Amino acid sequence: MTSKKKIADSGLQKEKADIFPTFGGSTGGWLRSAETEEKYVLIWDNNYSLRSIFEMPTGGSAIMQLGRNVTYFAKKEQCLALGKQLRASFKIPEYKIARIFPNLEMQFLHPKDGTFPEKVSDGRIGRGINNFAIGKEPGKKT
Repeated sequence: MTSKKKIADSGLQKEKADIFPTFGGSTGGWLRSAETEEKYVLIWDNNYSLRSIFEMPTGGSAIMQLGRNVTYFAKKEQCLALGKQLRASFKIPEYKIARIFPNLEMQFLHPKDGTFPEKVSDGRIGRGINNFAIGKEPGKKT
């Protein structure tokens, strides 16, 4: 039995198709190059509303599925734009962005340590933090 036959017999084909939002628009120029270059994937769970319509960063709109959703993009910025929309418009608090290399190796990018950048967690080192009021900077001469 071939591997394609095993996948078809196990019902995984239907499950795989059910995780992609319904989209009938542009690919944003990402066709054959995705097979030879890296691509980005955005993964989120829609447990809050049935089949919501959202705007794709590449143009057009799509209908998200109830449960797990997966979209592929050519640029990380497109994933971040859709992620921001999911958090603001649909109150979906968590999503993951990963980079997929041509050899199918996956690298998680966002959130890197499991916590979004604007949240505080133990052990996270703040960058660009000024612990003083305006006009009271240390070393400022008045």
